[in-house]
Amino acid sequence: MAAAEARTLLRVALRDLQTAQLLEVAPAPESSWGFHIQQAIEKALKAWILSLNHQSPYSHDLSDLLRILSDLGQDVEPYAEMTVFTVFAVQLRYDDEPNPLNLDRKAWQQRTEALVKHVTAICGATP
Repeated sequence: MAAAEARTLLRVALRDLQTAQLLEVAPAPESSWGFHIQQAIEKALKAWILSLNHQSPYSHDLSDLLRILSDLGQDVEPYAEMTVFTVFAVQLRYDDEPNPLNLDRKAWQQRTEALVKHVTAICGATP
């Protein structure tokens, strides 16, 4: 059951990542783009947690998800900076004129894609 749920989350993470990539082509506001990157990261981390036979929490806080993975003995250091995206899930998506963070969209999309690929390999899933 957890493996199937993890694979589902990875498919949705890929969809969120693809949406973020489309928003870059169209250039959309950073808050809209960042929300989809955050969602892709969140779902990938939750899939990773599930792949370890641990229940995934109902949380948008990427720090919490990374802490759980670390407590489960996983090396999450390469993904620690991704916590900057938590603000897109809990605050910026509700602001009508948020101050931009001026994130390097291409670099963050690549890092998010690498995370999704990493978790896909862990889960033994195909993207």
